[in-house]
Amino acid sequence: MKLKGLGNRAYNVLFHTHTVTGIVISFALFVIFYAGAFALFRHEIVPWENVEARRAVDPGMDIERALDKVDSIYRLDWHATTNVLFPDENSPFLKVYGAFHDTDTTVQRMAAYVAPGTYRVQDMQEPMTTVGDTIYYLHYFRQIPVIGLYLSGFVALFFLFASITGVLIHWRNLFTKFYAFITEGKWKTIWTNAHTVLGVIGLPFQVMYAVTGAFFGLLTLILLPSVLLLYNGDSSKVFNKVTPENTIELDHDAPLAQNKSLTELKDKVQRQYPGFHISRAVLRNYGRSDALVTWRIDDEEGILSSGSITMYMADGIVLDEVSVSPLNKPYSQSVIDMITKLHFAEFGGTLVKIIYFILAMITCFMIISGVLIWRTARDNDQYTFKQRLFHHRVTKSYLAISLSMFPAFAIIFIANKLVPMALEDRVSWVNTIFFSSWLLLTLIGLFWNSYARQNKNYLLTGGVLSLGVPLANGFITGDWFWETWYTFPWVAYVDVSWMVAGLISIYTAIWVLKVPKKSDRPIDEHSATVKQEGKVARSLPKVKPKLEPQLAMTKKEG
Repeated sequence: MKLKGLGNRAYNVLFHTHTVTGIVISFALFVIFYAGAFALFRHEIVPWENVEARRAVDPGMDIERALDKVDSIYRLDWHATTNVLFPDENSPFLKVYGAFHDTDTTVQRMAAYVAPGTYRVQDMQEPMTTVGDTIYYLHYFRQIPVIGLYLSGFVALFFLFASITGVLIHWRNLFTKFYAFITEGKWKTIWTNAHTVLGVIGLPFQVMYAVTGAFFGLLTLILLPSVLLLYNGDSSKVFNKVTPENTIELDHDAPLAQNKSLTELKDKVQRQYPGFHISRAVLRNYGRSDALVTWRIDDEEGILSSGSITMYMADGIVLDEVSVSPLNKPYSQSVIDMITKLHFAEFGGTLVKIIYFILAMITCFMIISGVLIWRTARDNDQYTFKQRLFHHRVTKSYLAISLSMFPAFAIIFIANKLVPMALEDRVSWVNTIFFSSWLLLTLIGLFWNSYARQNKNYLLTGGVLSLGVPLANGFITGDWFWETWYTFPWVAYVDVSWMVAGLISIYTAIWVLKVPKKSDRPIDEHSATVKQEGKVARSLPKVKPKLEPQLAMTKKEG
């Protein structure tokens, strides 16, 4: 079945813009999707990375006592907004995010968690573990100061453009190519077809992530015109549309009062919404007569099933004018909640996260195949030797950066266990090991001239290191996966997942991937025989595997 395609000029323009856009953002996009796939489970891996989290949730934890304990250490500014995150099945800690006065005029933000039972306070600015947070921050380039988030937003925006142009240039033969996908024959044919077919399969997922990723990364720039034109530069008015409870004026000089306890009010909301989970409480003017609390509730199943309930702590009466239940949310709250849940897979439970993870890995494969197709389409006599050598080096560098993430991620999991918990500045040490190993693995990969050799070696290295993850956890903590399967399931799931990934990677590297003996022959500038005119290189040692140059066509398919 063929659809009506683009005209020749439109096809040529979109083809070249798709190619240029894709190759420019390819390795950055790979990092975003690969890290993002792991970041989906950042909350679930907390018990694995932090031994202290391997304890049952205390349903009777005294919230007021925990807050008093934090206040005794930080001297919290209760006039400012204080967020209290309640324990759940993945983390038994009660987390507090607030502000305190460093001096009479300076206000600092703080974050701490309170352990159940002992009520011991640990400063989250100096956490004991880092795996989930480091991978999550890498997902939007937070490690790059100031501009990291914006870079991730622009990459997502260009990815949206590449996705749309990709559909348009393949539109004429979209169905034909989709059903012509085969898994037999030469790898070059499989790669070429897979780029198109997997792109079509993951298109809704990719477009969704491109839109939501651009929204979160470029939110400040998106809101800037509205702030300037509609709200006279007052950004608080924009955010008040999403959090209307912040529009309520509170008296900072209100007298201290003995209000209803947070535990009592929490139980009241739970009875009112029995099918919902209360994830956090947002406090303002805590301890005063006009203290205000907003409860965030979510059934963790639907896309629009989250909401908030605001009440005064003095009487527990719900303020209908600002409370946003899941059944009557206005447009602004619905849009923000929907974008958040879609982007972070915060609906449908674990099954949706697994589907997201698989689709993210498919997208990573599509990105790699696109780079290889771009390289092969330029491996012909239309380009000079220096140009072809440049294309080879770019491809080799992109593959080294991308493929080395697999063993580097295994290393950060292992480092999280091997670096002693009592070591000062432990998180910095773990992160240094991770980023240094990633850099070292990338540099080593640059010495492998063959793309097949890069793929095989990174798979083999990553597979061996993956087997070290459950071993490190078992030997260091004593919690082997067969012992934690029923007590702390996610500890076992992480270990088993790495073990399965390691075995599959080793099997694929040794018995499936075949590297031609001549594929490591280096490209040497002096090996090219150039015509007397000095314009076209006629002989050049080819780097295998070599793709068919289907995408070298610059005319309408047909």
